[in-house]
Amino acid sequence: MELHPFLAFCDKLLSVAVDDPLPILRLLQLADSAVPIGGAAHSFGLETLTSEGTLSVQDLESFFREYLLEAGSLEGGFCRAAHRLASAFQEEIWIDLNRRLSACKPARESRSASAALGRRFLELVLAMADLPEAAQALGASKRQGAEVHHALAFGLVGAGLGLPADLTVICYLHQLLAGWISACQRLLPLGQSQAGRLLWSLKPAIVEAGARSQGHPSNPGEIPCFTPLLEMASMRHPALATRLFIS
Repeated sequence: MELHPFLAFCDKLLSVAVDDPLPILRLLQLADSAVPIGGAAHSFGLETLTSEGTLSVQDLESFFREYLLEAGSLEGGFCRAAHRLASAFQEEIWIDLNRRLSACKPARESRSASAALGRRFLELVLAMADLPEAAQALGASKRQGAEVHHALAFGLVGAGLGLPADLTVICYLHQLLAGWISACQRLLPLGQSQAGRLLWSLKPAIVEAGARSQGHPSNPGEIPCFTPLLEMASMRHPALATRLFIS
């Protein structure tokens, strides 16, 4: 009997062989939300929602669950597409993927933040490791003046480390969520214990978003994503009287 897509995805994750734990340890380092690429400076619209009183501590679990299943699935799809591209890198496809993801981010601040994090991520990785795919990608983007989104950079590096796409995607989504929660700790009365419980309770949503990211493999931009509340909040962010975050 054929497994439900979500159960099949979980089955694939559990079957990952860990013959060499070193690449996983390296990916875990890169998946830390505190990795020095400037992620702590961005809230991706969360600052606006908290400033306006739209988002409270009590709302966070349900809000992030739904946001993961929407935006997380889309970002995961692009992460997965970059992972596939690494085996036979083509500059035109790389540039096109980044432009497609830019088109999926209507809020300028969030789009610029994603691109800044992606470029810094590749530069950081290349300062530590010899990954030809990452070097090609960064060089291509610089030549063509194109953006480098974080999700795509992470997928490319995960493949360069020899790790499977499913594992790479959920690691990316985990650091994405951890970054959002960290931002909320500075914006709301959210303590460390509460933040830890929140991240723990949302891990099933990370796995589900990873499973959903498998849809439309030829065009991840077709993965359904509808997050108008946060997109409009990000657009209003520059008008806030006081700000802790760039985005």
